[in-house]
Amino acid sequence: MRLLNTFLLLIIFTVIGSSLSAQKVGKLKSAEDLKKQKTYRSVKEAMANKKRVYILNLDSKKLNKIPVKIGKLRNLQILYLRNNSISELPSELLLLQNLQILALGENNLPDLPKEIAQLQNLEELDLFSNNISDLPDEIGTLKKLKKLDLNWNQLQDLPEGIGNLKSLEALYLEKNKLVALPQTLSDLVNLKELKIAENKLQALPDSIGNLTLLTELNLEKNQITILPQSIGKLINITHLNVSQNKLEGIPNELGGLTNLEVLNLSNNKIKSVTGNSIALPSVKNIDLSINEIRTFTANMGKLSNLTSIDVSINKLTSIPKNIGYAKNLQYIYLNRNKIIRAEGSITRLTKLEELNLSSNDLTKIDKSLGALKSLKKLDLSNNKLLYLNKQLSGMQALTELNMQRNPGLNNFQKKQVKKFFPNAKILF
Repeated sequence: MRLLNTFLLLIIFTVIGSSLSAQKVGKLKSAEDLKKQKTYRSVKEAMANKKRVYILNLDSKKLNKIPVKIGKLRNLQILYLRNNSISELPSELLLLQNLQILALGENNLPDLPKEIAQLQNLEELDLFSNNISDLPDEIGTLKKLKKLDLNWNQLQDLPEGIGNLKSLEALYLEKNKLVALPQTLSDLVNLKELKIAENKLQALPDSIGNLTLLTELNLEKNQITILPQSIGKLINITHLNVSQNKLEGIPNELGGLTNLEVLNLSNNKIKSVTGNSIALPSVKNIDLSINEIRTFTANMGKLSNLTSIDVSINKLTSIPKNIGYAKNLQYIYLNRNKIIRAEGSITRLTKLEELNLSSNDLTKIDKSLGALKSLKKLDLSNNKLLYLNKQLSGMQALTELNMQRNPGLNNFQKKQVKKFFPNAKILF
């Protein structure tokens, strides 16, 4: 009987203890209410007001360890610990059940403990610039997590469990050592930003097309040789950067990205631009510089919002034949190609303001280019021009003309050029 009574007392004390413990954790404040709360900047000050501390900023405090006293701040919702020398997370940190933002960027963390899963209210986790080489599969249990920053770490792969982060909207993985992405990444149905620049990716999973809410995808500085056809399903994407990879072509499906505004495919090994591969009705800026493009016959009639295109440092021998159908173009960069004649549909571009044709093999500028009445800046330097046609004086808005390093242009022709463009600054 005595043993039974003792056992019952233990149960009662346990229940009471749990109840008291639960009472120590206050109700979560809304984002709007948090804006009104004081930001505490020292542990000493915070410990003197434990129940009132919702935001604690310990950035740049030269901390080697997280003070264990922090575990007593049960109402804490935002904790900044960036730019310290922290190498481990104490168990006391996991007592902060109300924590919504945990910023641990620029520390020395070698890993993330699986117990991180206890912080079920976490919405933002900043682990930027640590030494993390592995993530626990349990990270996928953080059901409320919206932003995960793992830029500048040592990750070689991602756990399959990352696909369980159904609330995730932003995932940053730049400057790691990733060689592949798990298929489960496509389960991040609410993802809007995915940044994976400066890794070692050779391909994207075919399931990448399932990320239909994605608005920004940065794949710069990887080793990708081909884009999957499913990329055309990313109908909400506005910014796509696949520069400095090893792409040899552009899939026609890319033209299905109807909301894309900025496309950067520079510094690859693309040899041709054809079909509907860049038939992007919302795109404003296309960068195809530093490739191996010889053929450019792509349909450009849908490019009604395109204002700038860069195809410099390629192997073109003529101006892209359909460029004149992108009627709102203002800036064209075709320098450092092998273009022989400047002619064609480009004369339709009545809104064109800048045209760079420097460092080509130009021997003639067709007189029809005089129709470019809005052109302000024209660079024809480093070519093989002998003269300019008088009808080019139709470029009435021209203010800058660069004719340097055209060795065949004699003094008489230089004087003629000055007469054609009396209001322009001309360099010979």
